[in-house]
Amino acid sequence: MTSSRRRRAAEGHVEPPEVVAEREQIRLALALGQLVHDRRVALGLTQAGLGERLGMASGDVETIELGGMLPLTADLLVRLAAALDVTVDLRVVSDGHNTVAFEERAA
Repeated sequence: MTSSRRRRAAEGHVEPPEVVAEREQIRLALALGQLVHDRRVALGLTQAGLGERLGMASGDVETIELGGMLPLTADLLVRLAAALDVTVDLRVVSDGHNTVAFEERAA
């Protein structure tokens, strides 16, 4: 949380639910992007190589890795899981502390 948001919160300002939801969606997209990048590199894949596995252009992979693929969809998560040979663990909780993680599949 930025200092200006902390100050406004201390002053009693409450962000509208749609702003909170959008901020959380962006945070999750950035986290997913970092996971995709790290896993792609670990597998020795280029963005083009991962794009082929996903049926996407390398520019789309770059967009995902930069956290710009919004909204996150179940289809995208399923495709990423198959292409990166991982299990995607998405936890959505009411208090807004949502997480996304990859687990390598057992050989």
